[in-house]
Amino acid sequence: ELGERAGRDLSELDPHRPWIDEVTFPCPSCGGTATRVPEVIDTWYDSGAMPFAQWGYHPDLGRGIREFEERFPADYICEAIDQTRGWFYTLMAEGVLHFDDTAYRTCVCLGHLVDRDGRKMSKSAGNVFDPWEALERQGADALRWWMVTSGSPWSSRRIGHEVLDDVVRRFLLTLWNVYAFFTTYANAEGFDPDATMAPPAAARPVMDRWILSRLASTVRRTRAGLDAYDATDAGRAIGSLVDDLSNWYVRRSRRRFWNPDAETDGDAEAAFATLHSCLVTVAGLLAPFTPFVAEELWRTLAAGRGTHPDSVHLTDYPAGDPAAIDEALEATMATARAIVELGRRVRTETKTRTRQPLDEAVIHVAGDHAVLTPLLAEVAGELNVKRVVFAESVDAFGRWRAKPDFKVLGPRLGPRVQEVARALAADDGATASALARGDAVDLALADGETVTLQPNDVDLTQEVREGWGVGSEGGVTVALDLEISPALRLEGVARELIRVIQDARKEAGLAVTDRIALGVETDGEIAAALDAHGGVVAGETLATALTSTLDPAGHRQDAEIEGIPVAISVRRV
Repeated sequence: ELGERAGRDLSELDPHRPWIDEVTFPCPSCGGTATRVPEVIDTWYDSGAMPFAQWGYHPDLGRGIREFEERFPADYICEAIDQTRGWFYTLMAEGVLHFDDTAYRTCVCLGHLVDRDGRKMSKSAGNVFDPWEALERQGADALRWWMVTSGSPWSSRRIGHEVLDDVVRRFLLTLWNVYAFFTTYANAEGFDPDATMAPPAAARPVMDRWILSRLASTVRRTRAGLDAYDATDAGRAIGSLVDDLSNWYVRRSRRRFWNPDAETDGDAEAAFATLHSCLVTVAGLLAPFTPFVAEELWRTLAAGRGTHPDSVHLTDYPAGDPAAIDEALEATMATARAIVELGRRVRTETKTRTRQPLDEAVIHVAGDHAVLTPLLAEVAGELNVKRVVFAESVDAFGRWRAKPDFKVLGPRLGPRVQEVARALAADDGATASALARGDAVDLALADGETVTLQPNDVDLTQEVREGWGVGSEGGVTVALDLEISPALRLEGVARELIRVIQDARKEAGLAVTDRIALGVETDGEIAAALDAHGGVVAGETLATALTSTLDPAGHRQDAEIEGIPVAISVRRV
C-alpha cells in the first residue's frame, strides 16, 4: 500500500529509520508532501492499553462499553520484575490518564530464575535449566510446588534438579506415604467412608481432635492467603499440615490402624474416618498447587462418593469447619512436641538408644500443668519411658548456670556485656533458674545499673544429677532417668529384635498386613528377652506362631544384636 501511494516498488524496503524517511507521497487531502512524523509512541503503549483496547472500547462508537466496565480495573496482574518499567508502568499510566484510576487492584511481581550458582541463565553459558527434563524427572507438581512455596515471588531463586529432588523427598513423598498408609490399611480392614460408624469428631480421641483442629486452621489460613494473593504462605500452611499428619498424627496413631481389636473397633473407625477426612480436604487444598497429585488422591478417596464429583477440579475450594478449631489444644500439643524434641535431644547427647525403654521422664513447663495431662501418654510413648511426671520447679533437675550470649548482648550492650558476665558468674542460681523458667530478669550490675535479660539473651547449663540427662529450651525442661534396670534392658533388646524381624518381613516381600509364622534361633540375652516379651514381639510383627526353631519353608535372615547372633525365619500364613 505504501508503494502504491509512493508510486514505486518498496517491497525490499527496510521499514526503519533512516530508510523510511526517504519515502514520501502527495497528501490526498491537501496535495502537500506527506512525510514520516519524527515522533514514535513507545511500543509499550499497546500493552498498557490492553484493559480497554482488548474490548475495542470506544464510547463514541458504542463499542466494548459493557465488557470494559465489568472488568476494569483488573483484580490481579502478574509478571516478572523487568516489567516494572514496562507493562506495570504503562497500565498504571494509561489507566490514570484515561480513567483517573489504576488499571489493577493487585500486582504480584516475580523475580527471575537463575542457575544453581546464582548466575543468569543463557545458552551461550551452557547453564540453561531444561524444564522438560524436570517434568520427566521430578514431575510438574514438584516444579509448581517449588515455584509457589520456596520463597518470596519477587526474589530471584536458584533452580536445579537438586532442589526439586528435595521437594519430592520432603513434601510429595511425605504426602504420598500418608496416602499409601491409609489406603493399605483401609483396604485391609474394609473401611468404607460412606458406612463408617465413627463417633462425632468432638467425641473422638485427643489426637483426632487435634489433627482435625489443625486441618480447620490450615483451611482458614490457606483461604486467607489465597484471598490476599499470598500463595506462598498458603502453600507453606499446607506443607506444615502434611508434616504434622505424617510425623505426629500417623506416627502416634499407627497401631490404631494396623492392629484393631474388639475393644478398640470404635477407636479404629475414628482413626480411619479422621485420616480420610484429612486427606480428602488436603486434596482439595492442593488442587491449585499440585493438580496431578491432588487429582490422584481425590479419585481414590472421594470421587463419586456422596455428593463428590469425579474430579477435585470440579469442587468448591474447601471451606473448613471453624467449630473444629481448638487453639488451646493446638498450643498444648505444640508444647508436648517440644517436650518430645528435647527428650530426643537428651537421648542423642547421652548416647541412649531410642528403642531402649527408660523408667521416667520429669518435665517442667511454664503455666498450667493440667492441660498437658491428656497428652502425657503420647509423650511417654514417643520418649519411650514408662511414666512422665511433673516437677514443680526447674531447680529439681540441678543448679542452673547462665552465661551471656555475646552474639546477642554484645551489639546491644557493648563493653557493658562484661559486667553482665561478672554478675551472672556471681549469681547464686536464682537468676539462672528464673531465666530457665522462661522469665525475664532485671540483673543488677556492679556500677548500680540494671539490665533486663530475656531467656534468649543467655546460654543456660545445668549441673545435672548423677544418672540423669537434662535438656531445656524456651521455658520447657525435660529430664530423663538414664538408669537401665535388667528388666528395662531386656525390653530394649526385645525392641531391637522386633526391628530385625520387620526387616526380614520386608526382605521376604510380605505385605504389611500379612500374618506370619515366626521362628527365632538365638541364645543369651536375646533368648532371655524373647522369653520375657515373646507376646509383644509376636504382636508387633503379626506373628500367629512363634517358635525357637527355624521354619525350612520360610524366608531366613541372619543378623546380630548386641554382638549376639540371631537367625530368623518368616513365612506367610
